[in-house]
Amino acid sequence: MKIELTKEQLAALVKLAYLGNRMANDWRTDDVIEEYDEVESLVLETARKHGLGDYVEFDEETHKAIPSGELEEKMTEAVDFYNDNTFWDQLIYRMADRDYVRKFGDEALDEIYTERGMERERPLIEKYEKEFNDNGLDRVEIRRDN
Repeated sequence: MKIELTKEQLAALVKLAYLGNRMANDWRTDDVIEEYDEVESLVLETARKHGLGDYVEFDEETHKAIPSGELEEKMTEAVDFYNDNTFWDQLIYRMADRDYVRKFGDEALDEIYTERGMERERPLIEKYEKEFNDNGLDRVEIRRDN
C-alpha cells in the first residue's frame, strides 16, 4: 500500500501517531500494545527520511525511531488540554454515577444508559458541572468517618 502526503500532512500524521500511541501506551509497562509502537516508529522513520528529523530520535536498544524531545515538547499543549478536560469530565461523571447509585440503588445501574437513566442522572451531572465550573477543587474534601 502506498499513501502520498505533503510534508505538512506527514508532520500532522507524526503528531497524530505520537498522540495515539501515547494515549494507548503511556501507562502500560508489561502490556505495551506493540503494534502501535511499531506504527509510530514507522511513521517517525518515514518523517526522518523526508526532512522531519527534528521530530525523531533513534533508540539504540530497540533499534527503533522514537519521538524526540522536540516533538514531545511541541505536543505538550495538546496533551495538557486533553488531560485537563478528561480529568474534569471523568470527575463529574464518576461523582454523578456514585450519587446515582446512592439515590436509586445498584439495580438502577442496569438502566443508567437508557433514556430514563440518563434523565434521572442529568441533574446530578449538572450539579457537578456547576460546582466544578464555579469552584474547581476548592470545596472538595476527603471526609473522615471515624
